[in-house]
Amino acid sequence: MATPEELYRLLDSSRIPPLLLLCGQEPFLIQQAVRAVRSAVLASEKDDFNDQQFHAKETTADQVLEAVLTLPVFAERKLVTVKDVHQMPAAEMERLSGYLDNPVAETCLLLVAEKIDNRRKFFQHFKKCGLIVEFKPLAEKSIPDYVRRSLDRLDIRISADALALFCSMVGPGLHEIHAELDKLISYIGEATLIDVKDVQAVVSRGRAENVFALGRAVGQGNAERALSLATGLCAGGEPPLLVLSLLVRHFRQLWKTRELQVQNYYAKDIARLAGVPIFALDGLLQQAKRFSRKDFVAIYGLFLEADLAMKSSGADAEALLESLVLKLVRRSWQ
Repeated sequence: MATPEELYRLLDSSRIPPLLLLCGQEPFLIQQAVRAVRSAVLASEKDDFNDQQFHAKETTADQVLEAVLTLPVFAERKLVTVKDVHQMPAAEMERLSGYLDNPVAETCLLLVAEKIDNRRKFFQHFKKCGLIVEFKPLAEKSIPDYVRRSLDRLDIRISADALALFCSMVGPGLHEIHAELDKLISYIGEATLIDVKDVQAVVSRGRAENVFALGRAVGQGNAERALSLATGLCAGGEPPLLVLSLLVRHFRQLWKTRELQVQNYYAKDIARLAGVPIFALDGLLQQAKRFSRKDFVAIYGLFLEADLAMKSSGADAEALLESLVLKLVRRSWQ
């Protein structure tokens, strides 16, 4: 398994792997890598002769084999892309397996997958013959630095409070982060500093406010309000797993602020160390006072249980989220 950095070094030196598989849970980074591979392989952006794309659910191994075995037309290389290859039936994968032992040097076979099943012989074989690159989601603690670096490249600065507010209002997905950054950049025009008022004016507050209100309803034991907010977030298009991750982040901030308050830190230092805007601190501290350290440890156990169930059980994710909210409201860990 190679890192994204290793892939980009290969592309920069024009060493194009004939067998390449990009996988992971961060589609934004994968799409960036796909564009980089296309630029490295193809002589021009639009090259219908040497750029063939397939979707795994809508194609067969024979169609892919015909494409990869056909030499490039008026070019040194060609690119054959198979998207969502993890959805290809095992029998079709097996028919492709033989090609892996002797790929055409002039062809780059690019496979894209959300995830790979290491139990499948095809992926085991691919690991031996080709290059697999995994793109992991950005860790929550890395989001502020990522946002700052993204703005630095454009010679734009962001104040500490504005950065904390921005990160509290967006999810961990890079598509959303960049979409909101693009709106901010357009909003400030020729200015080179983003401040709190800019974030408040541009970035959608709906989800952040609802997650904060959900945490407050949980702390107050208001089951009706908490369930209404949780189902409202899902009805608004938020995946239950994302709502769970936002709820986890909210309680992590509560725990941090409470621990720092107990240690008698000044308010501005609590806000800085917990990564929250100073003007949001009072509300967080009021919520945090309702929980002890033992409570927070137990709550994280419930979060882990819900996360595993949503990812592996095949059960209704919204129902699992509602069950979690009721457990939190009823303080079922006690």
